[in-house]
Amino acid sequence: MAESFKPTIGKTVLETLTSGMYDDARFVFREYIQNAADQIDEAVELSLLKEKSEGKIDIIIDRVNRKITITDNATGVPEKDVVRLLGDVANSQKESTKRKGFRGIGRLGGLGYCDRLIFETSYKGESVKSKMILDAKLLKKIIDNRNDKSDAMAAMSVITVEDPPKQEDPEKHYFRVILDNVHSDDLLNVDFVTEYLSMVAPVPFSSSFSFTDEIKTYLKSRNLVLDEYNVEINNITLYKRYKDSFTDEKGNISNLIGVDFVDIRNDSQELIATCWYGYREMSNIVLDESNYERGLRIRTKNISIGNEFTSNRFFDQERTNLRFVGEIHTLNDGFVPNARRDYFTENATFLQFEKNIKEILKAENLENRLAQTASKLHNRKKEVQKYKEAYEEFQDKKGSFENSAVESFHLNRLRELEEKATKAKIEIDKINAKSFTSENVKNLFKSIIGDSDLSVKNLTGQDLQISKYTPPTFKKLNEEQRTVVLEIFEILEEDLDFDLSELIKKRIIDKFN
Repeated sequence: MAESFKPTIGKTVLETLTSGMYDDARFVFREYIQNAADQIDEAVELSLLKEKSEGKIDIIIDRVNRKITITDNATGVPEKDVVRLLGDVANSQKESTKRKGFRGIGRLGGLGYCDRLIFETSYKGESVKSKMILDAKLLKKIIDNRNDKSDAMAAMSVITVEDPPKQEDPEKHYFRVILDNVHSDDLLNVDFVTEYLSMVAPVPFSSSFSFTDEIKTYLKSRNLVLDEYNVEINNITLYKRYKDSFTDEKGNISNLIGVDFVDIRNDSQELIATCWYGYREMSNIVLDESNYERGLRIRTKNISIGNEFTSNRFFDQERTNLRFVGEIHTLNDGFVPNARRDYFTENATFLQFEKNIKEILKAENLENRLAQTASKLHNRKKEVQKYKEAYEEFQDKKGSFENSAVESFHLNRLRELEEKATKAKIEIDKINAKSFTSENVKNLFKSIIGDSDLSVKNLTGQDLQISKYTPPTFKKLNEEQRTVVLEIFEILEEDLDFDLSELIKKRIIDKFN
């Protein structure tokens, strides 16, 4: 019975493999860039390109005509292989451990977002351009028609048309994807797409990012040379979004002051992943969502897995991940991205990674070490500066307060601030001592404290002596009555809160003057 059974793959699987599988329509760009990057690698291996830097992935987003074109100058597809390679579903010819894309479904991604998905290609040495058209609009009708019993393969056959080959320069080699009459406004929003791809695509760091050389040198020491490709969107070269300064919604600016590195090994002490992270003088504060690059981004073959929230799971306090920027690069072929590329399929390598990275990050204590150090330095600096300002203000006003009670009140407040400032200075000095053995703490200290004068000038005996003030005259009272009122003032000062006491005294003075 089993031998005669012929399973049918329903037509709706095509909807699942395109728009149904992903939350963000922009994934289609990632899939086509991923495929183009693989072909550029192959073009280098075949000597069609001398090196990766000669490869180019050109994206044109035509919002007016609702059209997207993605072209690469890699291998192209030989005419004889066009139908076989482009017509199959989920039948990739790629080596799963070597190439970035290997499931064979990425090229169909655009079907859920346009009326026609068009492939144009030419292979070096061939004087023809091949063209295949997939009628996405017709596919939707087939899927929505409950009376149509077509399976996935039959549906693909119906919607696929191969145009007759056209003449082409035999020296040209390229592959082009065209999404015609795009339905999604998100896919036609150049800024929105650029933001996404800047943190997802395998593109270089910007030249304005100060820590590029340090990061690349470290990764190279771990036998990882980043795959980077020349990607342009509407003729503007795309770079990773990382920058040196960050601004929150209130306009406050914090600066990236250093990067550090963490290696993740399996139980056999084999290196399976490595991480770089950047820290700020305000690492105790979560980065505002306007900073799209926030969070530790997981990358396999320099293409993002998941988003800025994916690494939240590695910390006891999820918000810790969003205090930093950085990347976790997988180094072992055992990592297999799932079909959605939002995490990994569960296998031995993945389980070792997830277990050990949590333990390592906990040991590194990113939850507290840098964040709390930054917070302490900021707060202790403020306490010293607050005392210094209050001290100067008190010296300027000493002897000219309204009365001795007011001066006494401000002096007591100043003594409290002095005590806090003294303790703050001791803590700052302790952190400074740690900076001699920790480059991270050294960078934090230099950035937050720098050359600030945080010396604490202690109150002297003269400061503590209350000035003499002429008591109120009470013109409407005789001498005996004045004496009684002044004694009442002393009781008010002892038993009532300062502001209330001064208010009552002022009203009495006004009434009897």
